[in-house]
Amino acid sequence: MGVINLSPESFYKGAIAKNSNEFRMMLERVVTEGADLIDIGAASTAPKRVYGASDVSREEEINRVSLALGSVDNMKRPISIDTTSSAVAEVALDLGASLVNDISGLQADPRMGKLVADREVPVILMANCNTPCGSVQESLDSLRISLTIAKDHGISAERIILDPGIGFGKPPEVDFAILRNLNQFTTLNHPLLVGVSRKAFIGHLLGQSDPDDRLIGSTAATSIAVMNGANIIRAHDVKEARIAARIGKETYEQQDMSEPL
Repeated sequence: MGVINLSPESFYKGAIAKNSNEFRMMLERVVTEGADLIDIGAASTAPKRVYGASDVSREEEINRVSLALGSVDNMKRPISIDTTSSAVAEVALDLGASLVNDISGLQADPRMGKLVADREVPVILMANCNTPCGSVQESLDSLRISLTIAKDHGISAERIILDPGIGFGKPPEVDFAILRNLNQFTTLNHPLLVGVSRKAFIGHLLGQSDPDDRLIGSTAATSIAVMNGANIIRAHDVKEARIAARIGKETYEQQDMSEPL
């Protein structure tokens, strides 16, 4: 899943499209690099205490989404809208998006669950505690709450993708614990999306405060994520992520086979 941000506030400047022309160019680039899905967001979801991103009004978020999606006739790949707002999601779906990525796990906007159910689109539910999840167990518990909300709204189980929520203000040791224990999330029996791309836990370990420096660490974490059971990788650098994912996938698939002599 390639990432295109429509928000100048986003923490990684290399994935920001500031206008419709840049959006079309970036869309073409991530498709060429091999993205199977494209996730667009018009309001930064990076933790403010880490990156200092400013809040964006709902009207501005809708305007950014409308200008970008309205400028493209052929999306070429399924588009995911990264938002916690049902109003923004509805506009994006009307303009051609085909799935919703809700980092609140349907817990921020009480209308989001109904919208997803009515539109019969896939939804990505991220673990999101009231404060940053402090353990693997808290992340699992958050996802179970979101799954209950989805079920109560009549969202089909086969349309649900789960995200353990690496990053988002968690202590680095919790992020690494989630990465190491992804197999616990696979027991929830839904496809697993993982986003590690250029995140702060990588920078903390490697002493890289600038997200521009975190590509190598991101590719290493991507291989580990896939090796531990991730089905979808959300990435700013699609070409590199695909290579890393292929290594992880081969390792994962060989785990139950006897070692060659």
